[in-house]
Amino acid sequence: MKRKMIGAAAAYMAGLFFASFFTSPALIVGFAAVIAAAAAVGRRYGFKAFDFGVMSVFFAAAMIVFSVYTAVNHDRCMTMEDCKGSFRGEVTDAVRYSGERSNYILSGCINGDIPARVSFYTQGTYAEIGDIISIGECTFSRLSCDYLFDSERYYKSEGVFLALDSAKDISIEHTDAKKLSRAAASYRERIISDFRVKMGDDSGDLLAGMVFGEKRGMDQGVKTALYRCGIGHILAVSGLHVSVAVLVLMGLLRMCRVNKYVSFAVMEALIIFITALANYPVSAIRAAIMMNFFYAAGLFRRQNDSFNALAGAVLLICICQPYAIYDSGFILSVAGTFGIAVFAPYMTKDMPRDTLLQKAIANFAVMLCTTVCILPFSLMYFDETSLVSPLTNIIIVPFCSLSMVIGLIYALTAGIVDLLPFAKAVNDMVLRISDAAAHIRYTHFACDSRAVRGGLIICAICVAFAAAIFRNRRYICVSAAAAVAFLFAGSGISQMKRSEQTIVAVLGKGNNAAIVVSSNGTAEVIDLSGHYRSAAYVKKYLSRNGIGRVDNVVLMENVNAAFASYDKELSYTDVGNWLVACEDEVVGVDMEISTVGSSAEIRCGDMSISFDDGAVRVEDSGSSVCFADSIKAVKDSGSLAVICGNSPQDADVPDNTLFISGNNNFEIVLSDSGSFDIRRL
Repeated sequence: MKRKMIGAAAAYMAGLFFASFFTSPALIVGFAAVIAAAAAVGRRYGFKAFDFGVMSVFFAAAMIVFSVYTAVNHDRCMTMEDCKGSFRGEVTDAVRYSGERSNYILSGCINGDIPARVSFYTQGTYAEIGDIISIGECTFSRLSCDYLFDSERYYKSEGVFLALDSAKDISIEHTDAKKLSRAAASYRERIISDFRVKMGDDSGDLLAGMVFGEKRGMDQGVKTALYRCGIGHILAVSGLHVSVAVLVLMGLLRMCRVNKYVSFAVMEALIIFITALANYPVSAIRAAIMMNFFYAAGLFRRQNDSFNALAGAVLLICICQPYAIYDSGFILSVAGTFGIAVFAPYMTKDMPRDTLLQKAIANFAVMLCTTVCILPFSLMYFDETSLVSPLTNIIIVPFCSLSMVIGLIYALTAGIVDLLPFAKAVNDMVLRISDAAAHIRYTHFACDSRAVRGGLIICAICVAFAAAIFRNRRYICVSAAAAVAFLFAGSGISQMKRSEQTIVAVLGKGNNAAIVVSSNGTAEVIDLSGHYRSAAYVKKYLSRNGIGRVDNVVLMENVNAAFASYDKELSYTDVGNWLVACEDEVVGVDMEISTVGSSAEIRCGDMSISFDDGAVRVEDSGSSVCFADSIKAVKDSGSLAVICGNSPQDADVPDNTLFISGNNNFEIVLSDSGSFDIRRL
């Protein structure tokens, strides 16, 4: 029975992945080869025709379910892309921002006919969960796929495919529906407010992330430090949170000699409470299902193990929500759970644990195995991945678990049992350690090469087959080490190739742009427009490409606001010089900032960056790119002119002129021949 459950879950997920991601002929052939190899390994393990039949049925069922779900939900909604119409729907989720701005997820109908879930961003419109919002006229647009945040991928797993723009005739019908959801949201906000007031912003936000998975208000620098330190997973309610809470509860109930059926009911109530307050993240649902499998098996005198429970949870979630495979939290949760509950116990089961040192080594090995399982997916979904996570998860996470339990007790008792001063002391220590570790260059790793990341996925598949075929820990260790060696070697080669080129990255949104020039191991940042969000784009680009030092940051417009943004976003980047290329002055700043004027030049080897009356020119070995806010500001553009402003795109515009309005976030690679290559980020 165990083998059938695991095989069915694996086949169903494989079917979902095949139907969703494997669309090109090369990928289909590669995936077919993997399936064939898996079937051969199954034969070696004694799989019968019936076993293969069951897996084939689940594989086919997954493809059918995914295709039907796509046709009924996704494709039907997307027929309205860029079309005008009306919408009426119920508020299922609401996020508040400053300035009376809100983003709602609405579940209803387009033109009273097409069922859909949509995203609606608005200002001055206040509605609560359960209220009905009617929009007389709007434009249905595809969710944005921006370099900074890919909302299309983020919302796809939740069945949200369209956003409402240019909304008119908005009316709200306040109802008494969804009282429990409203109460949960209100209670969550009240407890989070208590955390921040009693513990301070950073410490309170950290506890809110650990208890509720709420990290929208958290400082970006704090999040960067936690992820670089390898403990960012504590900000998502998942198996760690559910298991720690349940273990503490069940331990207390056993001490009080509570009946096992009553204990199960109390555990179920706690799990529902935690999951509801976290707004039902799929990682928490997966953990909740697994906990039910574990404790229900004891109630009904059935055997269960981690692999079987994980397979059952994955199967149930994917059957109910086929698009869960697009959810990065779900994939990382499954990979991490497999690593710590299945792979690590197998690899470390013969390790001695008699002395304190042996226990420490064994725990480190468990964390290392978990990190190896998560690594390929972490590189796919995040800008950076931690290299010290096996160590920090042993040292820091137990303190985080203690703080999380204190926060849960506070939430469960509505603040009657207030141990938050202890949680604050713990959180402050965690924040200091994370901040110190994040400033160390080799605690984290980034790789933006698609070839290297794709190769790492292939290596992971090879490690899985090595484990299945040889069933020898030594061979598994060797293959895993080879995969990691490939990652670092491939990344190193990729970085060496990039350092030999002069690359100009154009970053930002709309007409707001900043450029990052990298050449010969150096990097320069020139902010062209002074928009407060440009610094976030620059930070993301630097992180993804492993650039830890910037020689010069040049601000050309709105320098006071721009400096504040860059100073905050680049807090973990070593900045050499701050320069102002205009007549403005940065005031109230205790830092040396030089004024270079509107006409200046920065040289680094053969590469030079010059400023001339608002235009910026990057030159290297015969190639040049000129950036300006209008065509009139371009003088002798050279190889390429990039217009960042609102100049009209007339027929008389030269062929070597590029308008970036709404189409920035790309790289320009200069060559010695005077040509250039443009690639989208």
